[in-house]
Amino acid sequence: MGDALKRRKFAASLAALALGLTLAGCNDTPDPEPEDTATSAGGSSSSSPEASDGGASDSQSSSPDPSASGDWWPEQPEKMATGQEFPDDYEPATLEHPARNVPKPVMPEGAKQETEAGAQAFLDYRTDAVWYAFQTGDTSLARVVTSDSCENCIDQFNRIDDVYSDGGWIAGGYEDGRILEGGFIQGADGLYSLPVETNSSGVKVTDGDRLISQQHPFSTAEGFNVNIIFKDGKWVYVTASPRNP
Repeated sequence: MGDALKRRKFAASLAALALGLTLAGCNDTPDPEPEDTATSAGGSSSSSPEASDGGASDSQSSSPDPSASGDWWPEQPEKMATGQEFPDDYEPATLEHPARNVPKPVMPEGAKQETEAGAQAFLDYRTDAVWYAFQTGDTSLARVVTSDSCENCIDQFNRIDDVYSDGGWIAGGYEDGRILEGGFIQGADGLYSLPVETNSSGVKVTDGDRLISQQHPFSTAEGFNVNIIFKDGKWVYVTASPRNP
C-alpha cells in the first residue's frame, strides 16, 4: 500500500514536470493540475491542456515501446544552442538507459555583454544549461543563471532533481528561444522583456521501469516574453510571462 501510494505521487510529479519546459515552465500562469499517470502496463491516459505552454500538448503513457505504436521521440539537435559540438561518445536517453557522456555547457564570452547579441547568447547558454539538467539531473548550471524569484523555475529544477534521485531519467528537454526582431528593449526598471520564438523538442520522462509522462514538441512565435536583467556584469533569467495581446 505504501509503495503504491509513493508510486502514484511520483507519477503525478513527473506529469507536472512534463507540463512545463524551459520557457513555458517559468511563466506566471498556473499549470493545469497533473493527472495521476500510474497506469497499469499496456494502459495509457492522455490530456491536452490549452494553457500556458505555447500550444504544447501533454500526454502520458505506460507503453514500454513508443515506436511500436508509431509514437515519437524527442529530436536530437545537431549542435547545442551555443554551437558547442556533441562528443562522438554522447548517447541520448532511451527507454533502456539515461543519456550518456553528456557534454557540459560552456558559457561563451559573448553571453556576458549587455547587447542584443549578448542577450541572445545568454538565452542560448541557458537553453543548453536547462537541457543539460534534463539530460543528467544536474540542475546546478541552470540554477546559477536563474533568479530565485522565479518560483516556477525553481520548482521545475526540484522536480528534475526528484526524477533522477528516485531512479528515473528524462529524454529531450531542448527548447530554444530566438529574440524577435525589434524586441530588445529595456524597461524603466532595468528589466528586458524579450518576445521570443520558441522551438521545443518535447520531453519524455521515465521512472526507470517505464514511460510515465511526456510533452509533445511545439513551435510558436506567440505567447511569451522572456524577462532577463543585466546586473553586476552578467545576465540573469528572471521569468517568462504571457505576452499581452
